[in-house]
Amino acid sequence: MLSQAVELGRLVADGLLRLLYPPVCQVCGERLDEGLKIGLCPACWRLVVLIKHPWCAACGKPLLKKEIVDPRGENLCLDCRVLGGLSPVTLRGTALYREPLVQLIKEFKYRFWPTLAEQLSGLFAERADALFGAWRPVIIIPVPLHSKRLRWRGFNQSRLLAQRLAAHWGVPLGEPLVRVRNTVPQVKLPDEARLTNLAGAFAVGDPRAVDGRRVLLVDDVSTTGSTLLECARELYKAGATEVRAYVLARP
Repeated sequence: MLSQAVELGRLVADGLLRLLYPPVCQVCGERLDEGLKIGLCPACWRLVVLIKHPWCAACGKPLLKKEIVDPRGENLCLDCRVLGGLSPVTLRGTALYREPLVQLIKEFKYRFWPTLAEQLSGLFAERADALFGAWRPVIIIPVPLHSKRLRWRGFNQSRLLAQRLAAHWGVPLGEPLVRVRNTVPQVKLPDEARLTNLAGAFAVGDPRAVDGRRVLLVDDVSTTGSTLLECARELYKAGATEVRAYVLARP
């Protein structure tokens, strides 16, 4: 499979580079412990802002005190309250998209360090238990990259996160969702343009993989949620009964 072959090649190259250069913290430059090949030192890691309860029952962002109507129940943020909590995707996030996590994710994606997934995916899988409670999907699906972008990066960062979570939960990892149109990266567009940039960009290649099943979509970062919404639409068209989403970081 193309994604797995390209990913393996990048991991091998990454491992060789790690032998040549001593592992240091990606933020402060301190030497890392022997057990960690790459990532953040303990002091910088403690600066990552985890999303903890109470969070919005729909979009998953931390709630302000004024948004908490029932301390014991599930509450909606002001934005989701306006929408009536009717988003087709229930979203949860591991941490806030703030430093030092921002720098670490950029190193991961744009400086091509797939071994950063070791620290990031560990946190991603660990926090999933608290964020989703007893709920479990039947299949975990990473948001796909277009084949051209996959060849350029060498790995799909969302797949590495999903792979760790699938092993943690003992849930199958599947890739029936494909990216059929190579769009402009969302990060380069204003919010309003992101909503239309992805129209028709995704398709489900094998509907049997999702038909009648609960699905968990995995991505690295969600800003406007437009990528997840577009993916969810295609999954529902293919027969998925429920689509939830989980991202490493969100504003």
